Amino acid sequence: MAVILALLSAPAANAEDCTTNADAMREKISAFQKQAQDAYGTIQSEFGKSTSSSYSKDYFAKFEDINKGAKEAADLVTKGYDIANYVKPLAEGTIRTTMPPVVTNTMSNAVELAQAALDEENSKLDIAQLRCNQSTEDAALSAFLAQADSGTVSNFKSAKYNACKAVQILADLQDKREKLNDFRTNGYPLFFLHAKEKKKFDGHERTIQLKLDLRMYPIYPSKPKNVDRTGQPILLGQIKGIDLSYNSYFKWSDNNWTTLNLYQYLIDETDQDEICAPPLDITSSVKAKLCTRVESISSDKTKITLKSRAQFKYKGEWHGVSLGSRTIYAPFGYLADLSDRKEKKMDELQSKVAKRLASLLGDYGEMVEEAKKWQGSCAS
Repeated sequence: MAVILALLSAPAANAEDCTTNADAMREKISAFQKQAQDAYGTIQSEFGKSTSSSYSKDYFAKFEDINKGAKEAADLVTKGYDIANYVKPLAEGTIRTTMPPVVTNTMSNAVELAQAALDEENSKLDIAQLRCNQSTEDAALSAFLAQADSGTVSNFKSAKYNACKAVQILADLQDKREKLNDFRTNGYPLFFLHAKEKKKFDGHERTIQLKLDLRMYPIYPSKPKNVDRTGQPILLGQIKGIDLSYNSYFKWSDNNWTTLNLYQYLIDETDQDEICAPPLDITSSVKAKLCTRVESISSDKTKITLKSRAQFKYKGEWHGVSLGSRTIYAPFGYLADLSDRKEKKMDELQSKVAKRLASLLGDYGEMVEEAKKWQGSCAS
């Protein structure tokens, strides 16, 4: 009789366990939804503290706009530029007239990049467990969601979406730091041009020449002659304030070339004044100086028109040789972001995002374990 009673009571106990575990699972999903939402909000807040409130607001607004059509976490992306073939020195007579190709970092790309960032934090967690680049879930979790009410399913999808947005943000920081390394050695060459003219100085005809190798560097390869810092200031995506490297070569008559490397800020498009560097002694009787003026900057920060010339002084007279007005194409706003990745506080930001995501992965793992408990009790 006791055996019969035990057999009859077992299904009832299992049913009770199933109900209890189902309730616990719904609570786990609800908690994870809040944790993911809070994590994404915290990441935005930390971003603002490390950059500026306006830059952070603009960054996340662009991210949300790019992903406004992303219905699932697997559809989330970020965009950037492939600059690998655009950071090689230019041949003389060459000007940059095309933009590098736009690249889309899919969620599969993001998982790899974010994992690299987590590994740098010595995390033992596997970001793939989130399945951000998949529309299917862990078997037990998938089984629970298949029979769950619509509210619970919605909570889970919302949680995963926010968690995977955090993955994309971490991946973007990692991607920009990797591209910064491509950008360091040769900078981003913009043009390498040569001009040559004959001028009369107090009745004496002389040939004057200018070569200008214009680049943007995140960190200057040699000590600048006219600024104290050794690299770009914090730019926060802005063109105004960028220092361009004017690798200048002056030639007077039959003399050898004289080199002058200057780092000069790219003035705002509303400033129309020409800027001239201090004169350089070419010979005991000849001086030369480089003068530049930004004539226009496109609103999308991808095109500038720059006028450059060298002026030579001899016998009390100044005469110039000009490269003329040249329009240069480059993703200056994006390059400004890459340059900023050299800053310690941006590395600290990446570390904070990685740790926040690692905590979220722990919460996700607990939810999966709860799903397995539910599956074990309800499958009996």
